Amino acid sequence: PVASASLGQVYRGRIRGMPEGKEVAVKVQRPGLSSVLPVDMYVLRRLAALGRRQLKLRSDLVSIVDEFAERLFEEIDYSTEAANAIRFKELYGDIDRLVIPEVY
Repeated sequence: PVASASLGQVYRGRIRGMPEGKEVAVKVQRPGLSSVLPVDMYVLRRLAALGRRQLKLRSDLVSIVDEFAERLFEEIDYSTEAANAIRFKELYGDIDRLVIPEVY
C-alpha cells in the first residue's frame, strides 16, 4: 500500500487502455468493514448509555455516538466520496494553483 488508514488502504495502480498506462491511486476498503461497523456502533452506543447513567453525566453520550456513527458510515461510502470529489472539481477546478485528481 502507498497509504494506510483505519478504514482502508491506498494502492498505486495503472489503468489499462489509457495512454502510457496512466498511474492512479486505488482506494480499497478493509474487508468485512461494512458488516463489522454496525455491530461496533451498537456496542459503543450501549456503552455510552450505560456510561451516562453510571457516571450521572449531563452530556448526551448516545447522541454523540450516533453523530460519530453517521459520519463514519458516510466515510466508508466511496460512491458518495467520488461524487463529492467530482462536485468539488466542478466548483473549484478553474483555480490555477489547485490540483484536483480525476475520479474514475
